[in-house]
Amino acid sequence: MNTALHARTDLTLNRRFVRNLLDAKSPSCALGLIEAQGELYGLVALSPKELVPPTISAKGFELGHRVLGGDGFEVVQLTFEFRGFETYHVLLNPSSPVVRSVLERMIDSDDFFILVLGPGGAEVFRSDVGQETLFWLQAFLPRLLASRTSAEQYAKSLAVFCRHPSPPGRVLDWVCGDDMRLLDLSADRVELKHR
Repeated sequence: MNTALHARTDLTLNRRFVRNLLDAKSPSCALGLIEAQGELYGLVALSPKELVPPTISAKGFELGHRVLGGDGFEVVQLTFEFRGFETYHVLLNPSSPVVRSVLERMIDSDDFFILVLGPGGAEVFRSDVGQETLFWLQAFLPRLLASRTSAEQYAKSLAVFCRHPSPPGRVLDWVCGDDMRLLDLSADRVELKHR
């Protein structure tokens, strides 16, 4: 796991992506793309029910990831640990074209962003890049890009994981699933300005 660092640049997102995430029932998570200084990066957006206290978010968080599954299917687990506050998990189906596109962008650029939307505000973090940051996703990328995980296999894996999250924490609903239009930053853009 690596600690994420606060972003220090203006960022652009798809407006509909942001609207859909805000309209979704919290706690939730979505994958998208974000533009920084003219370059596109992968984005993981979290919408927890409660605001992460500034004293906690100022310290960043630990990001963990692993590939779960068995013969013939895979599920991607992302974990966000805000020490002294809460641990959040999201399970993703890599057969989703959105998941594939975002994971591929994250690994190709060896960089990505995390957006935490809470009541009354947003906090943006940029990954603490390094060879180990996405090691397991990189190692399994060919398999993930060829994944044929069915909706039933994903739902079963999610149900099993929700009964006993590891490490203990809150499981976020994955929203904005397969809508590739939400990755389009050529129109309907919204900018987040760094303060």
